[in-house]
Amino acid sequence: MIKCVIFDMDGLMFDTERLYVRALEEYVAPKTGVAFPRENILKTLGCNHADFERMFPALFGTAIPFDACYAMIADWMTREMEAHGVPVKPGLYALLDALRADGIKIALATGTSRPIALEYLRRTDTLRYFDAFAFGDQVTHGKPDPEIFRLACSALGGTPEETAVFEDSVNGLKAAHAGGFFSVCVPDLIDPVPRLDFKPDAVLPVLDDAIPLIRAINRAN
Repeated sequence: MIKCVIFDMDGLMFDTERLYVRALEEYVAPKTGVAFPRENILKTLGCNHADFERMFPALFGTAIPFDACYAMIADWMTREMEAHGVPVKPGLYALLDALRADGIKIALATGTSRPIALEYLRRTDTLRYFDAFAFGDQVTHGKPDPEIFRLACSALGGTPEETAVFEDSVNGLKAAHAGGFFSVCVPDLIDPVPRLDFKPDAVLPVLDDAIPLIRAINRAN
């Protein structure tokens, strides 16, 4: 039975990973003259801040300091979202409403920092749906380690066996699988499934396709 749900944020709830790629390719690269190959950018999806910083030199070199690059990404994305809003993925509100109606507890587990994540939730009027939060700066090990999902699950008072984790990234799905959670893949910029050595428990094209899935699981139990 599914009693709790944990959501990743970037690329899963919000179409912010597409903005992140655009920030590097359309703003940081032209402004600095540094190359940001798309295949290397995609390797950083799902990472928390510490892991992104650790990976940065090997993926993009040392011509630009990590902190300067990160600040430029944040600046461009902030201006983009101030102008056009935070892009919400299809089916998000319908799924959140259905989970609330069914009495299922909801947590957020994201590598994004607390201030940025909460700002996204406020701007999209989704903060009210969440019962608990886990942020990247609260854990020692980022995804694919399951630490952040275990933290969120504990905050909800649930167990992995009764908790579904919604993810779009390879690292996120690996973390959910390693933690013993029911893993739901909703692909974003890349299809993570071919890059996994296991099959997620469910693969859905859009978020609200999970409504009949979870209700069928709970009826059967």
